[in-house]
Amino acid sequence: MADKKSTASTSKRDALRAQQEAQESAKKRRRIIGVIAGVVIVAAVVVAVVLGLNHKSDDVPTTGQITPPSATKDGVYTLNKDKAKGGVPTVTVFQDYQCPACKGAEDLLGKPLNDLSSKGEIKLQYHTLTFLDRNLRNDSSSRAAVAAAAADVVGKYEAYHDVVYSHQPKEEGAGYTDEQLRKEFASEAGITGANLTRFQHIYDTRQTEQFVNEANDKGLHKMQDLDLPGTPAFLVDGKPWEGWEQLGNNTTPDELLKAIKKAH
Repeated sequence: MADKKSTASTSKRDALRAQQEAQESAKKRRRIIGVIAGVVIVAAVVVAVVLGLNHKSDDVPTTGQITPPSATKDGVYTLNKDKAKGGVPTVTVFQDYQCPACKGAEDLLGKPLNDLSSKGEIKLQYHTLTFLDRNLRNDSSSRAAVAAAAADVVGKYEAYHDVVYSHQPKEEGAGYTDEQLRKEFASEAGITGANLTRFQHIYDTRQTEQFVNEANDKGLHKMQDLDLPGTPAFLVDGKPWEGWEQLGNNTTPDELLKAIKKAH
């Protein structure tokens, strides 16, 4: 009788132990499955991000001619286009990156114009010409314009535009070097990492050259139609504005806006 009880007790212990082992094994399997599922999810997220980045990069072709995203095919850049309030004046600036008078206008009004544009108080446009290449017998105007267009592709047009003028040579015709345009100016404008690689590729392969050449031709025709004597030239709502020449140093954004609205 005692042997039967002992045997029954042993069988229960064995059964309990087997059940516990089975439960433990099930827990381990669930943990393993959970880890695998987590890895799969992470991998899926990584793939999705990579595909997303690749898709974004593919939005801009790596070969062929391109039009900068902030510009029209006519060569007119619009800064902060989504910020402009309804009914605000449109200020258009005709410029050449080798033009000393353009630098003078930029030194005088560049910062307040940027300020008004960033606040949506004006719609600020730039039309870049390259005619001084012919006059100065170099190609710095064109190369600077090509670089600025490349900077627009990576979202840095305004910053790059300002950097070019800040480094315009004191001697007219000295021009800009490729080292400046593709490296030094890009760095100062905040173009880094993958954007720098993309910017330099566009510059090196001249993917914006056709846009720059056509912008120059259309800009010159526009200036002739409006009887504008040369660069820099300003328009307010499409009409020539000479009032900017009456503004002095340290003109505030409010003072500039008042003068613009007077011509509006």
